[in-house]
Amino acid sequence: MMTDIEKLFLEPLKSTRTGAFYNTFPYPTKISPEAIAIYIACITSPGAKILDTFGGSGSTGVAALLCEHPTDRMIQLAKDMGVSPEWGKRDAVLYDLGTYAAFASKTITSRIRANEFKETVDKFLVLAEKEVEQYYRTHDEVGQAGSLRYVIWSEVLKCQNCNEEISYFAEGTSRSPVSFKKEITCPICGHTCSVDEMNFATETVYDSLVHKTITRKKRIPAWVYGTSGKRNWDRPADEEDIVQFQNLDTSAFDDNDSPRQIEWGDLHRKGYHFGITYLHQMYTKRNYLVFYKLWKLTDSFEQRFADALKLLLLSYNSAHCTMMTRVVAKHNAKDFVLTSAQSGVLYISKLPVEKNILLGLKRKAKPFIETYRLLEDCAGDVVVKNQSSECLDESSGTIDFVFTDPPFGDFIPYAEVNQINELWLRKVTDRSKEVIMSQAQNKGVREYEKMLATVFKEINRVLKSDAKAVIVFHAAKADVWDAFAKSLNESNLKIQKTNILDKKQSSFKQVVSEGSVKGDPLFLVAKGHENTETEDDDLAILDDIIINSVKQEKVDEKRMYSLYVNECLLRGVKIGISAKEAYAYITKKRGDKG
Repeated sequence: MMTDIEKLFLEPLKSTRTGAFYNTFPYPTKISPEAIAIYIACITSPGAKILDTFGGSGSTGVAALLCEHPTDRMIQLAKDMGVSPEWGKRDAVLYDLGTYAAFASKTITSRIRANEFKETVDKFLVLAEKEVEQYYRTHDEVGQAGSLRYVIWSEVLKCQNCNEEISYFAEGTSRSPVSFKKEITCPICGHTCSVDEMNFATETVYDSLVHKTITRKKRIPAWVYGTSGKRNWDRPADEEDIVQFQNLDTSAFDDNDSPRQIEWGDLHRKGYHFGITYLHQMYTKRNYLVFYKLWKLTDSFEQRFADALKLLLLSYNSAHCTMMTRVVAKHNAKDFVLTSAQSGVLYISKLPVEKNILLGLKRKAKPFIETYRLLEDCAGDVVVKNQSSECLDESSGTIDFVFTDPPFGDFIPYAEVNQINELWLRKVTDRSKEVIMSQAQNKGVREYEKMLATVFKEINRVLKSDAKAVIVFHAAKADVWDAFAKSLNESNLKIQKTNILDKKQSSFKQVVSEGSVKGDPLFLVAKGHENTETEDDDLAILDDIIINSVKQEKVDEKRMYSLYVNECLLRGVKIGISAKEAYAYITKKRGDKG
């Protein structure tokens, strides 16, 4: 008869992210707290102490708390999986080097009463409306007063022939149906230019926060969306919008404000980041002033509620408040579709969007209230430590279970991404201790392997003799998988079982990368002898997976690579090819078999 652990690792685990948890965490969680809680409740007994060495969003801490009061969804999911969790109180300790991640984890697990938080948010929004409402006043297409919903801004390009300035929105896009053009015909001289080859226009302005003249990309408001009464409308930006923008652009910053310099690294691009050196330059002037005022307003509340309000602001900030917010074009759509910033990068499109922050906060508060309500009666102790997990404070043999999700090589430079939020907290992550592959930090695969092995050795040390750990990992490169395998070997942690997490939504990099992988492999590990590398042929393993897929009408090559990785690591076989190479191999092999 199969044990619960065997059942947990028998079938691919489905992500069960609910709206509340998904929308409150700093990053979309790779596995929901509800699913992690089932692992915890199946593998440990009530009273157990749970560890996450890369705490990130805090989902492991939330999961430990949920073990005491499982949701109906958790109970049904466990039933569907055929497992019998032992529900009850657990404690957790979370380590994360990231300033924002640690702040978020600590705040979301602080057991604030939901009703108290709702009252606080309601009061905050009333005060905020009085403080910043005037910034979003506008008018509709016939001059009637209205409130701004959002503005599409346009980059200004230069004609390759006559050097005249051209609005990208006006000449490089179309509406009804929506499209982005690859070429622009200059309305002045008639010359046709490739958008990718056109230079951007610049402008020189005085930046009163840094007290010097700067040169930046020239951007202009292009299309305005608003509300008058109960009617939503949109219109082209007009002269009044231009004047309002110019007045705001020359308005003073708060006397108590000071510039926060961005530390660029692997994500810097000389094109769309041109002229951006400080945090406030990532925003339109209006939204920076609004966000600053809202941030300052939180300090008028009791500290625990001030922190909760700050987390609410930050959870909305980097995805919706900066110029990284954007629009996309969907097939045959009549208008552009508003969307958030791309996760894991600091990309600014040619059509950045300026949203009404107040409207977004009102919607964002609801999942926070729901999350606090789910956790408010949980008695478990969650300790969050904002420090490296290369040296854990816990005594040897004191941890009952580890669930952790290490950085995936060079996949996302979290510290660089998170500084858009951390600079508001006035404390950024110490990148020298970041477990990552990074050209900017001079950390290659060997440095990454060494740091990861140090963490895994600490996991081995603090685990009880019969305790287990589940590690979520994802990579598309063979050398990263090799570093992961060697790190486990060096730490004397042995892989016992594997599984694949099927996410409902992939990250931006997983969607656009040619060599991306579908599904994050999960590994059940325990103390034991090294995973001795065998001489078995890794391609023979991939061949078996291909043979088993021949009868399938639709082949998921990305998922097949995850299966290949899992089987290689389980059998101690060196992973010899990266995802992109594997896809070409799979295509050829399946073609040969007809």
